[in-house]
Amino acid sequence: MNCLFQRFWHTAVRLFDGELAVETTYCGSDKELSARMVVDPDTFIVRRAWWEVYRAPDRDYPQNKEIAALQGMKAYFGCGRDLNSALEPLNFPEARELFAEGVRGVVQAETFLWRRRGYTSYKEYENQWYELFEGGCRYYSNTDRVTRSWYDHVGYPERSGSLFNRFKSQALYQDGDDWQLYGHFVDSFHSVALEMTLERDKGTVLKARGEVLRAPDRVCTEASSYMDRLVQSKLPEMNKKDIAIRLGAENGCVHLIDLTDDGAKTMSLFREENDF
Repeated sequence: MNCLFQRFWHTAVRLFDGELAVETTYCGSDKELSARMVVDPDTFIVRRAWWEVYRAPDRDYPQNKEIAALQGMKAYFGCGRDLNSALEPLNFPEARELFAEGVRGVVQAETFLWRRRGYTSYKEYENQWYELFEGGCRYYSNTDRVTRSWYDHVGYPERSGSLFNRFKSQALYQDGDDWQLYGHFVDSFHSVALEMTLERDKGTVLKARGEVLRAPDRVCTEASSYMDRLVQSKLPEMNKKDIAIRLGAENGCVHLIDLTDDGAKTMSLFREENDF
């Protein structure tokens, strides 16, 4: 097999000197980019933010730009419109993606910031999530079958320094007349992987396999059974909504859906660069 295209992401949230340092870096065959924020750990209000470009088509030198329009935004659910407005002048669609990944990292890091966020106990915080995300994924859609709570899975309710890490990767290989697409998703709480065989000309899925290797409960691992529904789909033409429906929607794994969506974009990027 010959490797044709690679993409890697890393999101880190660290509590340092009374602030959250949040950074998402993307490094791929095509570009190298970074989105950074300094966030208040009590309110999740963005204090400062920067967009950095190290490698991209038609860019001969690094760019480091402070995004003043993001100051004052709450890095939490519902900030999508603010992100779009603040980042549109950059004319870099990846900026929205990377800053949104940073916001997701802050949300995940809240697991260890419940005291600062005004909760009286980690159980109160956990119960609030059960209410907020009811029906949101396989775990929260099957609470009657769940045998482990969130903090049972995590193992402890408090953490300092490095609060959250997330790594994602995509690799596209040529295997004879077909393509092989591999995706991996590993963070402080989850581990997910996928493998697909695709027809070369149109990117039609011939085989698809997913694994939920680490998750809050065994019920989450059942979501991988939906991967067969992708067979005969033209992956580069699918949007995230299409993928979510095929992969079980509220009964699927959010992270397996995200990983498949990343795979669709990986295919599209490679095909665009190589005139397929």
